[in-house]
Amino acid sequence: MDRRSFMNRSVAASAGLALTSPWLAAKPSLVIPSHNFKLLYAPHFGMFKNSAGEDRLDQLQFMHDVGFRALEYNGLMDQSVDFQEQLGAKLQELDMTMGVFVILTGEHWMTSLTTGQAKFVNNFVKTCERAVAVAARVNARWMTVVPGFYDR
Repeated sequence: MDRRSFMNRSVAASAGLALTSPWLAAKPSLVIPSHNFKLLYAPHFGMFKNSAGEDRLDQLQFMHDVGFRALEYNGLMDQSVDFQEQLGAKLQELDMTMGVFVILTGEHWMTSLTTGQAKFVNNFVKTCERAVAVAARVNARWMTVVPGFYDR
């Protein structure tokens, strides 16, 4: 056998093996448990995007289907009012609890509220008022407050 013939056969054999490899086979369907967690474990969006896709409401449905009954979403305040309302409706439809979200003042990675300066306090109060409106849209009861750094 000459080298050209050997190479052609090798390439053909490799292609044949590649086309029948297990990673091209159909993926097995996901088995969804028929129980709910007893505690309100609250996953985040993105944790199940490989199973549920990119759409966050589809991810929420998947979380519910596998037994979760709560959601934690630290970036909730940065989302549109429309999305917050959709999320609230979906949580209500699924009888899920909105867990904690973060009150985002934009000043939490700097020395701010802990200084007592009026500009930081006023911004914090305005942001808290906005956070209460966000909480009402998604029926949330808990928020995380990050008051900024404290210089000693």
